[in-house]
Amino acid sequence: MRKLFTVGMLTACLTLTMPMATWANNIEETVTTAQFDKALPYVTDMTPKYTQANVNIRKEPNTDSEIYGQTLLNTTVDVIAEIGGWSMIYAEDCEYNRAFIKSDYLSDSEFTYTDEDLLVFAKIACGEAQYCDDQEQRYVLSVFYNRIKHKDYPNSAIGVAGDKRWGVQYSSWYDGNANRETTKNNYENARYILENGSELPDYVIGQSQSVPKGRKLYLKTKYHCYWY
Repeated sequence: MRKLFTVGMLTACLTLTMPMATWANNIEETVTTAQFDKALPYVTDMTPKYTQANVNIRKEPNTDSEIYGQTLLNTTVDVIAEIGGWSMIYAEDCEYNRAFIKSDYLSDSEFTYTDEDLLVFAKIACGEAQYCDDQEQRYVLSVFYNRIKHKDYPNSAIGVAGDKRWGVQYSSWYDGNANRETTKNNYENARYILENGSELPDYVIGQSQSVPKGRKLYLKTKYHCYWY
């Protein structure tokens, strides 16, 4: 049997600056551990998957459950069973050697990015937050990253940058600001988000000076409101 991780390896990940209990979509199907228990006798093998972001590892298949720890981007996990949008994974040192992850964060292949992706991310940092500090640039890029991963938006950096279906979120892509000279910090922050995943919950998909009508505020800084 393949070993996945130990709780000790993930302990350091629990000291986070952002609230992680909401690190999932707002609405989810109700799933219970009992459903997984019923499926276990029929499991013949585990399937290796890769995490596509910094993902919470939970004791039970719901976002109110205790958090054992957090993976990093491209962590390999062994999936025992999948039900209702949740995956049971083999987790040595966890209770019953099992834990749960939202299936949306798992993929059959590692997440990689191209030179074009890096350039687009750097241009978004430049155009949207050039005069902001590194943390703010990472928040802006986290929203950008979340849109790429979200089912309602294009699944590429270049696609999200130019997306106009819900209004122009990234006006800097069209008004010339994204074409200013990118800095070393723009590239470093772009590379950080591409390699480590979003620093905001996946459902935070917008940033602006104020919260649009019909949206809810997640975080307000001196530069932007981040909303969903």
